[in-house]
Amino acid sequence: MPRDPALARSPLFAGLDDEQLDAVAEQMRPRQFAAGQQLCESGEPSDRIWLVTGGLVQWLATATEGGGEIVLRMRKGDVIGAQDAITGQERMATVVASMPTSTLELDAQALIVLARRFPQILINVVETQRDRLFRASARSASLFSASARTDDRRGEEIALVAGPSLSDAVGLIVAAARTASPRPVTYLDRSLSFAGALTASDDLASENATVLIPTDLDPDSLAVLLDQVDRVVVLAGDAAEAERVGQIAAAAEGRRLELVLVSDEARRASRLWQPATDKLVVRECARQQGFPIADEDVAWLARHLTRTKLGIALGAGGAKGFAHVGALQVLEEAGYTVDFAGGSSIGGFVATQVALGYSADEIDERFRAAFNEAAVGQLFAGPFAGGAAMEALTGLLKSATDQRFFTHALIPLVVMAVDLTDRVPVSQRHGALWEALAAALAVAGVFPAQERDGHRLVDAIALVPVPTPAVLEDGADVVVAVNLMGAETLERWPDQPEPEPDAEPAKRRRRGPLDTMLEVMDLSQVDTSARYAALAEVVVTPRFGPADWRDFHLADLFLAAGREAAARQLPALRARATPVDLDAARRGVAGTSLPRA
Repeated sequence: MPRDPALARSPLFAGLDDEQLDAVAEQMRPRQFAAGQQLCESGEPSDRIWLVTGGLVQWLATATEGGGEIVLRMRKGDVIGAQDAITGQERMATVVASMPTSTLELDAQALIVLARRFPQILINVVETQRDRLFRASARSASLFSASARTDDRRGEEIALVAGPSLSDAVGLIVAAARTASPRPVTYLDRSLSFAGALTASDDLASENATVLIPTDLDPDSLAVLLDQVDRVVVLAGDAAEAERVGQIAAAAEGRRLELVLVSDEARRASRLWQPATDKLVVRECARQQGFPIADEDVAWLARHLTRTKLGIALGAGGAKGFAHVGALQVLEEAGYTVDFAGGSSIGGFVATQVALGYSADEIDERFRAAFNEAAVGQLFAGPFAGGAAMEALTGLLKSATDQRFFTHALIPLVVMAVDLTDRVPVSQRHGALWEALAAALAVAGVFPAQERDGHRLVDAIALVPVPTPAVLEDGADVVVAVNLMGAETLERWPDQPEPEPDAEPAKRRRRGPLDTMLEVMDLSQVDTSARYAALAEVVVTPRFGPADWRDFHLADLFLAAGREAAARQLPALRARATPVDLDAARRGVAGTSLPRA
């Protein structure tokens, strides 16, 4: 019987010549293990070892520090149990076959005899065990780290599974993913075996932020992947492909399996195995003439795979909300796409316009049209204006939202308010947009609280001036928070000439009790606003000259301040996420820099 080639490739037998390897092979016998079958269990006597000749096994041991488990994948050429067999100790790990696995089995006593004949085996035992424990401990430390959003964390292993109808799109999706992240993204060679790809990805995750593992749409493979990688992203383009995913949907429980549906046919088929589909479907995509997936969906998938989906959290601040528009202009000009939007108070107004699909310049026009001089005069005719002011605000908001609902939003949208009845923040995600904004803009002392099912809702400035947590909750990977309540103010606006020494000070609007009350409220929320904004990866804090929350006539100055502050933070954003460049991605595929699926 010829010697198995895996023997010569095994680190345990490295350095042995052909004659010595033949002597080892004579003592070994074939042994097969089914998927899920244990090879050995921690604490058992170490009476034999196994050389993996095909398949994949999972090695699990109790961590020596910090509790938990350390996990390692072992594949063709790896040996299980050698150190325990040599030392006579009980097994230190439990080993389970992840898929049908073939091995060569060797009795512990036979290994000891061989090690006496060939001392190189003892040296190899020490070297392989040290390397194994180092890799397993490194993986464990990264998996159990409390900081999942730091730059130096271990990369994410993602199985990218495409049905036959969508296989032509994989190359472009991977190439686009490489443009979406400033950190390394790698795509495994499809020539690797299934087991080899999984083991290689484990090693590559220490050097790459994202490791993409190409896999065919096979239910048995998917079942293994759910236990082996961080995420499984499946692209299903027709009913047959969606049905194949459904075969393991119940077992997935929505934890790691993410389904992308790319046709009405696939969507209809997926509904047959509800309710699992409600948790699994992360995107419903469209096709494009001449290509399986539309460009905007390819770009979204690139951001999703690399965890660079962008969210904006826009803070409270009245007329200073024009700074939000300036920040959006900078993001748009830099090529970024907003995937999630949230706002408090006036930030909710701007976030709603973003979610409805308007560009930054269109939002600028709509903002100015809504809060024109006549409208502002009606809204703030006097303190505690009550019903008349509320009627004016309601009309303004209905017009600005075209009386649409959250279901009309093109991206996830959250508008914050405060529930005075329960004294808690409220994340509004359902119903009519104008109603949500009426609550979000119900500034105490200006507009009455909004009644909703027995609860009184008002402006969120009192508790959540910048809604970063709500945007993160919706699924944003990278959040840009715009805080309009920064502690730093300017004595005068940029480019504004210094007053002449003898000049009389400019007259300002006469301040009444309401202005004083709101000014005190703003000052009391400066620290809270900064604290909520700091939860974002990127914080934009415009610096304003002399102005207050009702100065809508200073729109140009507010907008310029937002642009300047956002431009300062662009390098910080680029360090977290870069705009998807589909033209570059197509050049990459055309240049065969990527293997095709």
